[in-house]
Amino acid sequence: MKKKKAEDYLVKLDESDRKILSSYCTLCDCLGAYLGNAYEIVVHSLGIGDNFVRKIVNSKSGRSVKDHEDISFVLAIEQLYARILNGDLPVIVYFGSGKTGEDMYKSTSIGIVGSENRLIGMLCINFQLNAPFMDIINSLALPNNLIAGHLFLNDQNDNHGYEATLYETIQNTKDLVMDNPEIPAKYKRKEIIRRLNEAGVFEIKNGVAICAEILGVTITTIYMHLRNIDESNNSG
Repeated sequence: MKKKKAEDYLVKLDESDRKILSSYCTLCDCLGAYLGNAYEIVVHSLGIGDNFVRKIVNSKSGRSVKDHEDISFVLAIEQLYARILNGDLPVIVYFGSGKTGEDMYKSTSIGIVGSENRLIGMLCINFQLNAPFMDIINSLALPNNLIAGHLFLNDQNDNHGYEATLYETIQNTKDLVMDNPEIPAKYKRKEIIRRLNEAGVFEIKNGVAICAEILGVTITTIYMHLRNIDESNNSG
């Protein structure tokens, strides 16, 4: 029996399939933000004419969006196909190494199922087993700037105390900026959000919502300023 090649598994995508893949690309960004730098997260497309790598976050294994499907993925694709046909969860977990052979990974490949129950792509999550220990610790610990700002959330015994701390921190920052005559009025809101972002307030549950309430703006406005701050930092 002739062995199948990676291209034998490519399928023609319809509009619904493309929307599904796009939603997984968004999920890829979200998981990367939550899990931290020790995890590489990749969305692969099996669409004819598509880039095989649709999205990659925290690139660790040497892959890029210019990569093509290759033999190393055939076994994973075959297993996912078999699981889908048998009505099982389209997921496999395995250990492997990167392209250079220097790094070891614990990986999972999750089948992305599209119209007519077809396998249209994969979401792959690769945990670097030899990642620097501090990368792993930093993804689990409260940021240092929160501790420095006395937001000891583990000392709060209820939601009221926790939210009161957030309210106080945000209000104090607002007062400092509003009372500073050297900051032009039209930049005060942006400066408040910048300082709160540096203090790690938006990494705390409900931080964005409480800030929006105190500043009298929408949550969308807060995220707009945060996006602009990130773009400014990345370009600088």
